[in-house]
Amino acid sequence: MTTLTRTAPMSVLIIAVALCAAACSQAGDSTTSTTTSTAETTAAGTDDLVRAGADTPGVTDEIITLAFVVVDTSKVAAAFGWDVPDEGDRVAQIEALVADANANGGIAGRMIDAKIHVYDAITDGPVAEERLCNAITQDDKAFAVVLFGQFQENARPCYANAKTLMFDATLYPIDQTGYDELAPYLWSPFLPSYDDIVSGLATGLIDNGWFDEATVGVIAIESDLSQRVYDEQFLPRLTAAGVEVASYNTIDPTDGTAFNNDQLQAIVNFKQAGVNKVVGIGGSRLVSWFIDTSITQNFAPAYAITSHDAPEFNVFNYPEMLPGSSGISVLPGFDVNDDQYAFPSNDAEAQCLDTFTAAGLPFESRANVRSGLLFCDSIRLLTIVGSDLDELSAQGVSEAIWRLGAGFQSAAAYDVTFEEGSYTGASAYHSFAFDEGCQCMATFGDTMVFGE
Repeated sequence: MTTLTRTAPMSVLIIAVALCAAACSQAGDSTTSTTTSTAETTAAGTDDLVRAGADTPGVTDEIITLAFVVVDTSKVAAAFGWDVPDEGDRVAQIEALVADANANGGIAGRMIDAKIHVYDAITDGPVAEERLCNAITQDDKAFAVVLFGQFQENARPCYANAKTLMFDATLYPIDQTGYDELAPYLWSPFLPSYDDIVSGLATGLIDNGWFDEATVGVIAIESDLSQRVYDEQFLPRLTAAGVEVASYNTIDPTDGTAFNNDQLQAIVNFKQAGVNKVVGIGGSRLVSWFIDTSITQNFAPAYAITSHDAPEFNVFNYPEMLPGSSGISVLPGFDVNDDQYAFPSNDAEAQCLDTFTAAGLPFESRANVRSGLLFCDSIRLLTIVGSDLDELSAQGVSEAIWRLGAGFQSAAAYDVTFEEGSYTGASAYHSFAFDEGCQCMATFGDTMVFGE
């Protein structure tokens, strides 16, 4: 078994696991790459163009500038000894998607000027995130950015302050309150809000009998977000089902010593309470770290696991600790093997794969193009709403997305539905559980809808 090293500061390692779980692949270019479309097309007549909003960056009558963040996690993967899927040349994937979009008219009558930034996960931190944001908002002056693997608290406010629209593909926990604070600039069109993740987890586990005859313990990242979703989404559902939480423990992730001590105290509390099933609240790959710490304390409960808890990482590193573990999946490419969910699953996924194939970009499984599918969805969504804009601005895009309702098919998520006032789209999930036969997370039951 490969275990996690603690030679680096704990806060750095938490981010490293988070980044690797969200975007690990073979090494990419360590420099920033800029790509401008070479399609020899011109924008429609200016009289037909949708007007740009006041103070909207990255838009001329001919060009709309989009930025894309590709995370290079090769050094992180090597540090942890994690054998990860080869996601191929993601820069080339984006270039192919942009060329295809421009060949079909671009966005709102403008050609896409793509700025692709390769971000080295091993250097992640607040300073590096601010530097990346400044490059995209000040140097590129991008209208929108597709974020991937940004886990620092200062990242999203930086883009919002620059009035740059974000399409966030990062499994970073944000609830409705967080989206409202950064509206209309922060969108996660192919992910659920963290409210939905926690409510769906509670509902799925209750319906599937996971809490039957269980003594439940909860670990929660010490934050306002965690407390909100626990109080408003998780605990009420358990209480209504007659399930009690035997021990609730908060974990401080900001200091390595406190982080480790809080976990050890939680294990002591759990053992005293007879806890045999553990739920993690707050993301930040807390479950992965807690499993690692539990091994040293001979504590082996079953775990509740969501896409926010790095199922692929846990399966690779801790298969002997996962029997009895169950939860919900929202991104099949990051959570389950192709034999668990058809590949391709729908016309949208097939369309994205056709674009990669036409560009000579090879793949064998969904894991090889899982990041590419999120980039593909982002470009597809912007090109679709570009034909229904009242104004080319973050607010104008938001209103056009809401008008789509259930009319957009995602290549990366199980299903999406857009509702006015919400800045997320993923509307469905699959229950899954650890299967000792395949040593993998296996889906079961029908596709479920958040809120039902």
